[in-house]
Amino acid sequence: MRFNRILLFVVVFSLLGAFAHECSKAKAAESEHAEAKSEENFIDSLTFLGDSITAHMQQRSPLRAEQIWATQSRYLNLDSRITYAKIVAPDTGAEETIATVAKRLRPSYLVITLGIDYGVYYYRNDLQTFRHYYEKLLSAILEASPDTVLILQSIFPVGRGSAVITNDMIQNANAVISDIAAARGLAFVDQTAVLADSDGYLRQEYCYSSDGIHLTAKAYDAILAKLASMEKEIKEKL
Repeated sequence: MRFNRILLFVVVFSLLGAFAHECSKAKAAESEHAEAKSEENFIDSLTFLGDSITAHMQQRSPLRAEQIWATQSRYLNLDSRITYAKIVAPDTGAEETIATVAKRLRPSYLVITLGIDYGVYYYRNDLQTFRHYYEKLLSAILEASPDTVLILQSIFPVGRGSAVITNDMIQNANAVISDIAAARGLAFVDQTAVLADSDGYLRQEYCYSSDGIHLTAKAYDAILAKLASMEKEIKEKL
């Protein structure tokens, strides 16, 4: 009789252990699913503004078209006319200034990636001017839509095929952007480690074209994953 009780205890204990293990696995899976859903929802809440690198997200990323603000030509020069530059408004299709669109649409988050078109090279020896025009744009956006959370993203590294723009120029400009973010209390997302190889060049699998500048769909996936991983840090800026 005693042996039977011991055997029953062992069986019950084993069943309880197995049940607890399955419950633990189910909770872990549920937690992972919830986390993935949260990241997906966060990415869905972002709007992206930038030059040709951002514009190409319309074809090579999972983002919705209305999440991407770009000019008709896809180029957006960081220069004295930055606040006069017109993007294609996602709600109307009309060409309007960035501030005009921001005032009407009031995006919750605006990810800005700017500088590879014109700015990095032409202001390589005049970073104060680079900073001035960058901040001029930020001020115009925030005046139009004060509740929008701005996320400043680093300029992405270029590949070995880049004939004019170098990664040294890019890193110097990124230091300025990082400093602007710190001074204004904004989030700065540095994508360099995500996209660069061990020599600092854009990874070969991320190079879409021979110019070493434009990105593959795989690169955009990596960029979005990095942004998703910084959700908590970014939301602390609210």
